[in-house]
Amino acid sequence: MDPPEKSEAVRVQIAEIMTIILGNTLFDCLRPYIDNLVNICKALCMDPYGEVIIEGTRAIAELSRAGGDQLIHFCDPMGRSLFTSFVHKHAKVSMAGLRALFDVLCTGQWKNSVYVFEAMIGFRDPNIVPIREFYDPTTKVIYFAMFIADRSIACRKCFYKTMAQLLLDLPDRCDHEGRVFPYLISGLYDPNDEIKSMCFELIEEIGLRHEEENEEKFRELKQFGFQPVWTHEGKITDEMITLPSPMAHRPRLGSRILVRSYCRRYLRALYREIGDWIQEHQERASNLLLFSICYVEDFMT
Repeated sequence: MDPPEKSEAVRVQIAEIMTIILGNTLFDCLRPYIDNLVNICKALCMDPYGEVIIEGTRAIAELSRAGGDQLIHFCDPMGRSLFTSFVHKHAKVSMAGLRALFDVLCTGQWKNSVYVFEAMIGFRDPNIVPIREFYDPTTKVIYFAMFIADRSIACRKCFYKTMAQLLLDLPDRCDHEGRVFPYLISGLYDPNDEIKSMCFELIEEIGLRHEEENEEKFRELKQFGFQPVWTHEGKITDEMITLPSPMAHRPRLGSRILVRSYCRRYLRALYREIGDWIQEHQERASNLLLFSICYVEDFMT
């Protein structure tokens, strides 16, 4: 639907004013108008003009940071309003939507952001079929997959950084790690060498955080000094292992255990994709399997 205001320049100024108001006003003063503010931000994020969308994502991020979990019931509609930026033809618009995504998801913590995640990954519950699909066929768009295949290097880099931010700082990240981790691992076989190295370091950082949060558990593992069978009682050291690029060294223990925890969730789907008749699908599935094995090691069996 076309916006009531036809002038794009005026709509951009409206979006800028909204960002200024939301960034410089106490939330207690904004609370009586929260329904209107959310609707305005959603409309700006779904505007047909790219510059308006960019400013709209800034406004919705300011609103999310100001309101926090008080906007818990608005997380789903605000998150879905960012989808317009995800499919925009200009990379800078898509990147603006990605930057706002984290702030919006923080408003719906403790499982209230799950519907946004399910929409972004195209999740469909096999036991639930909407009635309208009996007579009106629908198509699911997997937004995260679109970013992996994006031609813009800057856009892909922004996407993987956003995935790492979700895994590092999202308050309820444990509920979504299984959905997000395969996408971050996919960055290890990105066509760009800089992105591949960046993703490896990001996974290592996530692994370090996991070790710090479970210090007692990892202290016992390291003190017992258990060596996998394939090391021949420690005779094969980490320096002797040859791993595919960009893995400059054996992944740290926290990273290996994290990937091991979620790998089995997508293994069966990987096996099916490896036998797909489309070569690109086979290559992506094979690469994801390869790097999953590098992290899971002998626990793959």
